Amino acid sequence: MALKVSLRETDRLEAFSDGVIAIAATLLVVDLRPPRLATLDDSTLLDALSRLWPNGLAYALSFIFIGIAWAAHHDMFRYIQHTNHMLLMINLLFLMGIALQPFSTALLAEHIGEPTARTAALVYYSILLATSLTYNLVWWYAVSSGLVAEDIHPRLLRALNLEHAVAPILHAMALVVSLWSVALSFIPLGLIYLFFTLPRVSERWDSEKYE
Repeated sequence: MALKVSLRETDRLEAFSDGVIAIAATLLVVDLRPPRLATLDDSTLLDALSRLWPNGLAYALSFIFIGIAWAAHHDMFRYIQHTNHMLLMINLLFLMGIALQPFSTALLAEHIGEPTARTAALVYYSILLATSLTYNLVWWYAVSSGLVAEDIHPRLLRALNLEHAVAPILHAMALVVSLWSVALSFIPLGLIYLFFTLPRVSERWDSEKYE
């Protein structure tokens, strides 16, 4: 007789995800080390701080990405109401990408403006792309496995599918553009951040009450 596998609520998955995301966001600041007095020599503190701009830029880009990922993950689980073992494993892959952000951010900050910047950018964008793809995989698996709310409207489902696809498409664009220009590759990132500052599909759906 086959065992009936029970579906579980998502509370523990969300709590664990929030913890990993919060730790990754906090660790980003570790690479922002204030200038030491003994290393200033003849330069001013302001000059020393200005030389930290690569670290500051990389920190800002990655913190915003992690913040967007957290908000999107939170919004996605408005509709995912159950979990199973496979969903937990896929979500771990997503969290692995999030946990790598401090490493890829430090790498980019160290090499930006140098001849090695292209390789650092490729690593940075590859991790961003992998993270956004695994995020989408969480959603696709949940939908295909019937783990989402049963009464979700087909029109809303299509809109959510399109919304989730924006990040990996633009991350792939940034990766390709970085092969020619690291500076120009920040444009697709900016478009991602601009897009995700707009009201989410779920919010528009709730406010407009589509039928």
